[in-house]
Amino acid sequence: MNETRVLIVEDEEYLRDIYYEILSEEGFYVETAQEGNEGLLKVRQGGWDLILMDVILPNIDGIEIIRRVKTNEPPEKPNKKIIFLTNLDKDKEMGQALSLGDGYIIKSQITPDVLMGKIRTYLSAPGQTTQSPQTPLQNQSQTKPNLPQKPENSQEPLN
Repeated sequence: MNETRVLIVEDEEYLRDIYYEILSEEGFYVETAQEGNEGLLKVRQGGWDLILMDVILPNIDGIEIIRRVKTNEPPEKPNKKIIFLTNLDKDKEMGQALSLGDGYIIKSQITPDVLMGKIRTYLSAPGQTTQSPQTPLQNQSQTKPNLPQKPENSQEPLN
């Protein structure tokens, strides 16, 4: 049984459910949080092998959550890897994210296969929150992902 613990902090239900499904099917233990305060509480618990943290969240943004935990309120059990999830492509925000985490994924440019490949790469890298490849994930697959379709009547954009 896989003992790898993954926390997904993502406010978009559709994406949170997809990430949860992909990681659970791979045998990871997965928990989720849907907004900043809930995410902060779970990150403070510590012991996560990987945290997938959305940058833009209700209440507290993902960068601030990690900043607080790393500087003021470190957990008893350290968290190992932190990957930021974003659709932002702004140098300032990405610089802040990279200074606090191990990398970032641009959500709009990812397929399930590429996501799992990147997660495996981050999990296999030695050390706790060490410097990992600091380039955004590019869509490396030419095939469309086999994901559930967003309901047609939904007006929410996919982050």
